[in-house]
Amino acid sequence: MGSDRILPTLFRLGTPAMVSMFFETLYALVDTYFVARLGTIPLAAMSLCLPFFFFGLALAKGNSIGALSAMSPARGRGLDKEARMIAQAAWPLGFFVTLPLLLLVFPTLHRPLLTIFTRNAVLLQTANSFIGIMALSFPFMAFAMLCEAIHFSYGDTKTPMKAMITGNLLNMIFDPILIFGCGLGLPGAALASLLGWMLSAGLLWYSLYRRNWDRPTLEFSIAHRRYWREIFPLGAPASLSMLIAPLSAAVINYLLASFGPIWVGAWSLSIRIERILILPLYGLSSALVPFVGFNLGRRQFKRIHRACVTLLQGCYCVLLPIALLLWCAPELLIGLFRPAPEVLKAGAFSLKIAGPGYLFVPFELVLVSLSQGLKQPRWSLLVSAFRLLALRLPLAFLFAHFWLAHGVYLALPTSFAISGLISLFVIKRLWRPENLKRAASAVVEKTHG
Repeated sequence: MGSDRILPTLFRLGTPAMVSMFFETLYALVDTYFVARLGTIPLAAMSLCLPFFFFGLALAKGNSIGALSAMSPARGRGLDKEARMIAQAAWPLGFFVTLPLLLLVFPTLHRPLLTIFTRNAVLLQTANSFIGIMALSFPFMAFAMLCEAIHFSYGDTKTPMKAMITGNLLNMIFDPILIFGCGLGLPGAALASLLGWMLSAGLLWYSLYRRNWDRPTLEFSIAHRRYWREIFPLGAPASLSMLIAPLSAAVINYLLASFGPIWVGAWSLSIRIERILILPLYGLSSALVPFVGFNLGRRQFKRIHRACVTLLQGCYCVLLPIALLLWCAPELLIGLFRPAPEVLKAGAFSLKIAGPGYLFVPFELVLVSLSQGLKQPRWSLLVSAFRLLALRLPLAFLFAHFWLAHGVYLALPTSFAISGLISLFVIKRLWRPENLKRAASAVVEKTHG
């Protein structure tokens, strides 16, 4: 990360990271595929529990990102002992952060929460059988993601990719066996996911042990509190950003529902397609976090600047064909799901107008990774919160007043365009030499402290 050519390095780090991201979110998709065969009630019960899953995912991811942002500059400065202390301190913090969700194992605690969403007795009983087992997976999820972050700080993104793929394959194998073969039904899906996360966590820990790399430990030390004060502020903005997105999506769904189920279904299909198509951008941008942190520790500021420019160029090489595909062949993409003609037409419109908006997405992705690598994550949180809450939602209601459901779809690319331009302004501010020097000095001060 400190000397090789920038573009190959980013691709070498980013491609496996992209695959890991895909497989981290694939658990819910695979479970949904098999649970849908059980009927409407089990499928609805699992959907009822998904917000808790994504909440746990956000907390686990935030802790791992905070640890990665703290470890990378230390490795760049050659402070192996400092990086090891951060890795050891991060797991007790991650465990304590996810501990409240682990309490969902007990029915007396999760039943009142589920009743907020539904009063249907059958649905509640079915959801109760799922959420208790699902809650057991949160500590393993947090542990796996922390081990993943430690690998990333060493510049290894391939091992986490292999571990996530292996865990998902186990989940795919055990889902039908436990759900149908053993007759467990919905709890079988939760148990299969738990086994998958346990396997991924075990493989990642063994990889660290075999290489004699830094390993997380549950041992608590008074000295860990200093590192907690560093890890938590770096990871909390990432967790909040992940939690804001579902909230914004829920409001959009509520607004579209007022125009009929056709528009909700079309929106759901188009968003899934868009996320899959731009997944390579997220993978490439995630490689920038350890890269920036490592070179910040080495005070190689010009290399950070070149990496940001190179990443933007790489993103547009990937994005331009995608945007052209969304604009020219939206019916072909939506048609893969064989929807009703009305849904096909509405979804095609959503994809077509989304294309120009996604041309501004690379600026926000670079900002998120650059600010995280510079240990200034507040900028990424502010921009993403501004786009989702202050731009997308008000624009959706405003445009709906003039253009009905089509206006709601139009709010997405408009918000991306505005937040992208704002992100570009903030990026230019962050990579100024004086700001990079202050960030590097802050790393030194915290190390000596």
